Formats: sequence, C-alpha cells, structure tokens
Amino acid sequence: METRKLESTPGFVIYDLPGAQHYVGEARLGSRLIPGNATMLVRHVTYVFATLEQQRSGAGIGLKSDPSEAAAAVEALADELADDFSSGRLSTSPGLRLNAELLAPVLAHDQRNLIGNDDRDGISFNDELIGVGAAAAAASLLGGLDGKRVAIEGFGPAGVGIAREAAAAGAAIARVGTAKGCADAPGDGGRLDPAVLVEAWLADGEMCVAALSTDGEPAKPWTVWRDDVDVLFCGSKPGAMSGDGASMAGATPVVAFSAAAVSSKALAVLRAAGTPVAADFVAAVGPALGWWADAVLTHNDLRSATADTVNAVMSETAAHDDGPFMAACYRAEAFLQTWQDELPFGRPLG
Repeated sequence: METRKLESTPGFVIYDLPGAQHYVGEARLGSRLIPGNATMLVRHVTYVFATLEQQRSGAGIGLKSDPSEAAAAVEALADELADDFSSGRLSTSPGLRLNAELLAPVLAHDQRNLIGNDDRDGISFNDELIGVGAAAAAASLLGGLDGKRVAIEGFGPAGVGIAREAAAAGAAIARVGTAKGCADAPGDGGRLDPAVLVEAWLADGEMCVAALSTDGEPAKPWTVWRDDVDVLFCGSKPGAMSGDGASMAGATPVVAFSAAAVSSKALAVLRAAGTPVAADFVAAVGPALGWWADAVLTHNDLRSATADTVNAVMSETAAHDDGPFMAACYRAEAFLQTWQDELPFGRPLG
C-alpha cells in the first residue's frame, strides 16, 4: 500500500496495489484525518474488485482541511492530480464531509458509467444495488427470505435499499438501528413498513429511530444486535459489530454490507459459535459492476448481474469449513495472486 503526501494542500492519497488498471475510492475531508484510519476502506474496494476478478485496486483520498476550506482544497487536489483524474487512472466519489457539488472539479473527469448515481425513490441506484446484493447474500445463508425477520444496523440509504429488497422477498423488517438508537417494529411479531422507513430517513436521518419508536424514545443503539431475528445486516461503519455485538448475536447469521463493518474480534467470536458471516466485499459488489458497464445496460440488467454474482460467490463459499467470510477472502486472494507478487497485508476487517 502506497501513501502519497499531497504537495498543494494538506492531505494524502492511498493506492492499495501496484500496477492496477484503475484505482477507486472515496475522498474524505477532515483536519484530523490520518492514512491509517482509511486503510480498511481502501482494502474493502480492493477485495470487491478481486471478488469480480478485475485487476483494479482500492484507493483513498484524505484532505486534511476544515470544511470552510473544502473548496480550495478540492481545487488544489484537482490540479495536482489532474493527469490521474483525466486519464481515468484514479476515480473518486464523495465521502466524509464532501458532497458532489464540492467535489465537482474532480468528478468532472470521472470516466465511469454513472448509472449508479440515478435517483431511485430517494436513494441512489448504487445504494439500491447494495440492497440487492445484501438481500441475495442473506437469502443464500437462510435458504430464502420469505417469512424471515431481519434487523438492519447502520440504517441509512443502503439500509433503505436492503429493507426494500428484503420486504419484496417476503421478509419482515423487525428492527433498524443507527448511531442515535434502535427502533423495533410495534407489537409482538410486527414489521416496519419500508415506505415508512424511507419517509422517516429522508425527514430525520439518523434520528429517524425516534420517529419510528412507538413512544418517541428509541432503545440504545447496541440493542440492534439481539438474537431474536433470523439475520442481522451490519453496515454503519468499520468495526460496527464488535466482539460484544457478536456475543449478543449468538447464532444469528450476519451480513456485512459496508467496508470492514465486522471487527476481527467479532469475526472470531462468530466463527467460534459456528455463525455464518457474509463478507461486505461480496454483498456490496453491485456498484462496481456498474462502473465500467456498457452504456446500454439498464437498471434491471445491473440488478440481475448483482444478484447473480452474489449468488454464485455465496454458493461457492457458504459451506466452507472456515465460514463464508474467510472463504470469500481465500477466493479473492487466489485471484490477487494471479497478478500481484505479494498479497496485501490485512483483510478488510474493522
């Protein structure tokens, strides 16, 4: 992993693997950003590409500036790395404290298929594709979602996508959690309506859990890990599921859908319990399938490609003695060894 210090503005760029065709990753803004905290965000993308057997690599951009200086920092970044951006060697997207408007000088050079940015009833098509992939991974672990009860930790745009896909497959949304708390479906065996979830999220963001709670008082965030559901979706941040969360989950299958959402400790606890864990870099392949897709491909084409890809990988890895997460790592690493002299140090775990 190469970390390059920017010369024109405080910050850095991380390139994970040498000799890649393309480098892709988020741009983040913050005066206290350090490369070490972005490592697993970058590694997640590398493993997504390896899962798809593409000789591409994760990357990351950190602009160490205050929000008031964001525009100047982005302009400097665009000028300094103009060759990388204009050639398509490096592509980025808005991350922490950056939006498409602020990042416009860089995004103007993006040569990828931007179908993932399309609005899909309040969320992006990229978030919808993550929902398709995560639901497919869960269905693989459970033998289908019809009649199952699910909980979604890290409820947000991608969580909305998961809720829609899970409900369409016949599952009941039993619980959603954000950093602000946890909201359970009303009554014994009740379900949260995906349409209501979308409305609440669009109105209140992470505080939607208050509006979704029957008395306006959400439960503590950690209660999302209770083991009274058939599957737990996990994706608020790197390391969102800790060892304690994994202990609460017990034998409940886990599907990670964002970068390194499961910690190394949590994975160890879940493996010891024989609990299956679907890897984040498998469930979240959908957006990457669209980045270099032929322009004639439709939303439905990419939805189908996402589901087919996740189903194929899960079918290959789900029954492995070391569990589906580790099996997916072995599979990705086998491809990396076909074009890298050495494997990168560290798997995408929080």
